[in-house]
Amino acid sequence: MKQEIRKAVMAVIVNIENKVLIGSSPRDGGFKFPQGGLDKNEHFIDGIIRELKEELDLDITINDISQSYTETVKYIYPNEDKYIFKSQELNIVKVTFNNQMKLIPQDDEFEELIWINPSELLNYNTYFRAQAYEKALVICGLL
Repeated sequence: MKQEIRKAVMAVIVNIENKVLIGSSPRDGGFKFPQGGLDKNEHFIDGIIRELKEELDLDITINDISQSYTETVKYIYPNEDKYIFKSQELNIVKVTFNNQMKLIPQDDEFEELIWINPSELLNYNTYFRAQAYEKALVICGLL
């Protein structure tokens, strides 16, 4: 039986050109923002720092976070065996990318990383995450 909801966090990483980072996911298919589930009692700021290190080998500090939001976004997972939760609720953290940072995809999380204008997001297949991602960009003031 599937668990009801997964608490998670996502990073909206913004570069100097005001483009956002998305990546193609061989695990889930389609494109997604860097994101991941929170450990028990983990604050979402600590969670995004951990997730960015795990997924992209990206070391950030609190100083790289330009904004964090209490408003969350949520999506429902497809009814497929690989998903153990029914839905995911994500806190959003806006991260400022600088040229000193290196992005190195780890494991099978991302195949390709691309920078896009926020308004281009709907041109990419984000599957069941599309509405939540669009709302996240609105919350971040990017749409």
